[in-house]
Amino acid sequence: MIYINLLIIILLLIFIHELGHYSAARLFRVKVSDFSIGFGKSIFSYKDRFSTNWKLSLIPLGGYVKIKGLESIFQKVEQKNYDSDSFQSLSLFKKIIILLAGSFFNILSAWICLFCILFFFGIATFSPEVGKVLENSPASMNDIREGDIISRVNGYEIKDFSDISKTFDKTNFVSIEIIRNNDLILKEFELKYNNEMNKYIIGISSTNTPIINRFSLFNSLSQSIIFIPTYYYATFDYLIKSINNKTITNELAGPIGMVKMADQLMLDKLKGVMFMFIMISLFVGIFNLIPIPLLDGGHIIYFTLRSIFADSLPHIVTRIYLTIGITIISFIFIFVTLNDIFYK
Repeated sequence: MIYINLLIIILLLIFIHELGHYSAARLFRVKVSDFSIGFGKSIFSYKDRFSTNWKLSLIPLGGYVKIKGLESIFQKVEQKNYDSDSFQSLSLFKKIIILLAGSFFNILSAWICLFCILFFFGIATFSPEVGKVLENSPASMNDIREGDIISRVNGYEIKDFSDISKTFDKTNFVSIEIIRNNDLILKEFELKYNNEMNKYIIGISSTNTPIINRFSLFNSLSQSIIFIPTYYYATFDYLIKSINNKTITNELAGPIGMVKMADQLMLDKLKGVMFMFIMISLFVGIFNLIPIPLLDGGHIIYFTLRSIFADSLPHIVTRIYLTIGITIISFIFIFVTLNDIFYK
């Protein structure tokens, strides 16, 4: 069941990405002749009233939409007068919208999924009660004890435990009001800088009992929106550290690596499936915008250059573009696949 769920996630991601391209193309009245999930022989097909052939193909390793005029851009064609329902007849702005739409749908679907998790499953928060005090920390040296309730920090009211760190992010001094046995006690002391966490710490942790807040519309909206840029920033920062520490080969995982780790990803539970969908959706959304030839980001660069040169580039430039794209994508695929086989 775990591997079936992983396959469903991948197929759904492909469908959503290609649906973005399809929807934007149809918005600008461009003809789409094929919408395929998978490659190779078709095992199911249906033609709609717009003459689009919807297909489910035998090899579920990707998908595509065949947009009129887009499939022939790399061929040596001298034609300048394109049909009105052709991709080639559109302005640069509309072409870019179609190319961006796949990634936009991936990121949008990830946000909707995350919002549903937060809204229906609930947001876990912790009360401002001290659950544990670290030894030799500023908290232990200033007599903060387990069971103390943190009331205010540096003048800010504390409603849940996560509020505490927000009040002293860039200072090494803290003023804490705590409630102990119905008495209000003021503690003022300097903090210790933690090099691993790259910030000042008090040396306390929360209790192990979370408070689950379900059906909170505002909190679900705000946290799901904040999560996406935070996720991208954290991922980029982690990637840079992995490169600097020369541990990148241990961190990368492709399809084979995902299959090998599938039993560790809680894909037998609905929440685990939804979180995996979110993570891969956000990755696919941003990866396709990297300006590598043949990816959506590379296409945007290509069509931008074409528009500068009156929508025409020497065929040798197009051939170089194709060669570079195929080389880079092939290298990434081979590297990740070998890494999955030998290092995971």
